[in-house]
Amino acid sequence: MTYFKNLSQIVEQLEADESTKNDPIKRAFVFDGKHITANIGIVRDSGNALHTQKYHDELLVIIEGNVEFRVGDEIKKVSQGDLVFIPKNTLHGPILEEGQSFAALSVFAPYFDRAKDNITWDKDLN
Repeated sequence: MTYFKNLSQIVEQLEADESTKNDPIKRAFVFDGKHITANIGIVRDSGNALHTQKYHDELLVIIEGNVEFRVGDEIKKVSQGDLVFIPKNTLHGPILEEGQSFAALSVFAPYFDRAKDNITWDKDLN
């Protein structure tokens, strides 16, 4: 295991994890620890990417994009370098207009077991 990764290279060469191939947000998992997981999430299409994680708090570092982002009832424009905290079981996600894209580093706690159904997509509830 390497302890160092380059975010720009991961975004450019994203190889989405098989478990996210049908999700609105494609993810490449980059680090797993005993108590945390880090991944790069990318959205290249407009549409509904809102979702909740019932068991995980999430910390986002915006890598690219200048889009609106929703956490609970609050919506704010985010761009490279912004930091977003998302409490577990809170509806959240980027809101993209046609032609926009978005990438962020997500850090989840506790550990994000990809064998479990961790994410509920808003699009699947409607």
